[in-house]
Amino acid sequence: MSSAAEHGIRRDQHVKGLRGRPALVTGGAQGIGRAVAERLVEEGARVMIMDTNEEFGKSAVAELARRPGGEHVGFVHGDISEESDVVAAVEATRTAFGGVELLVNCAAAFITRGIEATVEEWRRVTDVNIMGHALMVKHSAPLMEAAGGGSVVNVSSISAHIAQPRSVTYSATKAAIIGMTRCMATDLAGAGIRVNAVSPGTVWSDNLARRYKEKYGVSREEADARPDIGGRHMLHRTADPEEIASAVAFLLSSEAGFITGENLMVDAGLTVT
Repeated sequence: MSSAAEHGIRRDQHVKGLRGRPALVTGGAQGIGRAVAERLVEEGARVMIMDTNEEFGKSAVAELARRPGGEHVGFVHGDISEESDVVAAVEATRTAFGGVELLVNCAAAFITRGIEATVEEWRRVTDVNIMGHALMVKHSAPLMEAAGGGSVVNVSSISAHIAQPRSVTYSATKAAIIGMTRCMATDLAGAGIRVNAVSPGTVWSDNLARRYKEKYGVSREEADARPDIGGRHMLHRTADPEEIASAVAFLLSSEAGFITGENLMVDAGLTVT
């Protein structure tokens, strides 16, 4: 896998306001969520990973434990569509790290169907991508308010902004996340809680690599060269998960202290054209 450094991206200093702060990252065992967890550990935050994949979650904690700051990383197994799991994850973070001040909603059900989608498919994708995000904020917000404020980043997608074939289910929920973000920002501003979203373009995660290998039989380099994959972006390539994590870290940090209710496009200009 290519790295952000190979694409000419370099970070010479840490962002401000993350060191020592307790963070909860859903979907943090893989993909964008894993990159976010790694970045927050690097920034000195105390990170609780929540994921439905227990094997990946424990592996992530074991790997991060070998890095500086990795002694302040934990894992809780759970599904954000189950309120009892959400409560347990928030409580586990409070017990381990004293509260929740930073929340990143990365967990998602990647169900792409058109109008033929079944009721069960609709319920699963909305339960995770909409209700799950709402539940996480509902139960984390009181701890943020008690701490004097906090920051939430919800992960949406370019799918919220452009029409894609046979993607009504996924696109609808990702668009809902942006609407929820604005409403949550309005409701929680008085408690000192900022709520923002990011909308990534095509991100070359391990899951995407497997799907594209099965669907198109292409490598990362081949996908970047295709006009319908990497070529859709102005930079003519897909993104590294770490590049999305950088945007998330910024929005969580005090450097974004006057930003709330926003959706940051991290799509290399895909939605501009």
